[in-house]
Amino acid sequence: MKVSEASQAVFDGSQCGDTRRVLAALNANGDPNCVNFAGYTALMLAVGGGYREIVALLLQASGNPNYALAGLTPLMIAAASGQLEVSRMLVNCGATSSHVDKKRGWTALHCASERGFADLVRLLIHAGASVDSADWKGTTALMLAVETGHAGVVDALLSSGVNVSLYDMDGHTALTRCSVAQQEACIDLMLKSGTPLNVPHRSTGDTALLISAGLGNNAICRNLLRYQANVNFMNQRRETPLIVAAEGGHAQVAHLLLLAGADVTLQDLNGHTALMHASSAGHASVSAIALDFGANPSCISPIDGNTALTLAAARGHVDVYVVLVGAGAVVRAIVEEDEYEGEGDYEDGDLNSFGPSTAIGVTQAQSATLR
Repeated sequence: MKVSEASQAVFDGSQCGDTRRVLAALNANGDPNCVNFAGYTALMLAVGGGYREIVALLLQASGNPNYALAGLTPLMIAAASGQLEVSRMLVNCGATSSHVDKKRGWTALHCASERGFADLVRLLIHAGASVDSADWKGTTALMLAVETGHAGVVDALLSSGVNVSLYDMDGHTALTRCSVAQQEACIDLMLKSGTPLNVPHRSTGDTALLISAGLGNNAICRNLLRYQANVNFMNQRRETPLIVAAEGGHAQVAHLLLLAGADVTLQDLNGHTALMHASSAGHASVSAIALDFGANPSCISPIDGNTALTLAAARGHVDVYVVLVGAGAVVRAIVEEDEYEGEGDYEDGDLNSFGPSTAIGVTQAQSATLR
């Protein structure tokens, strides 16, 4: 569609920041709402360039602040670039924050929160933005803010009464996403606001403490425990914070959890305790700490028959093996004595038919017989 020369001048001046040209074109009845072939208005380009005076001129000339291109509005552009005064002008001229872009499902509040513009977030909230609006993946503005570590934005959203218990499509809450991103300041703000801290991931069952323990973040674990996080909470795999910390070799975190009352006797779906996980992964220091807090070095898995000692032996962790033996680890045979009485030799297949603990026990018995 052909536009008038004055309207073209409005568009040209708006995209290059030529205030005088825009003013002259508007006085010559140029259209403030003209668009280019891509569908962008002069107002959108002026906002994108940060030309405040031109934005003001276009709005005074009845430029449409709610024009949307695939859901993208001038207010979203201003919010994404942190233009507080331009955003205020748009809001004062009737711009709504409820528009959603069709690509991601983001609102202007999502844009400002993800970029960390706290004052702009407060402006949008005051203008009526929905703080709990979620995008196509279920992500809220709070989730974006905590994940990117924008404490000022998180504080503004929490003060507005945002729902902290919402889940995204992957099963995360804002707190579990914050824990994965290890954003200490944001977690502290959420805990101080009374965020439920034992709410698990919808799919894995991991809580913030389980996630943080697995990542070895001692500071976050300490803070979560200070607010009474459940130290023995089990996820879908029956793993506790102590088990995941032990498997990761996080000695400081393991010690912290044990001081907070972590149970060394709890077993996962494979019947493995925290000590068995530490031994299997070759973490001698964590194994020693678990033993100091009463872990049984001879505990047998009811699922696969393994003990901490057999797991350490199978994976060649000699240093862990020595620690366990020093703590009195014993692997006993389970073969009936009269079954092999009088037999001096064993076939390789016979040994292989038993689990690791059985094999070691039989070998010890055989050696005693030979002596």
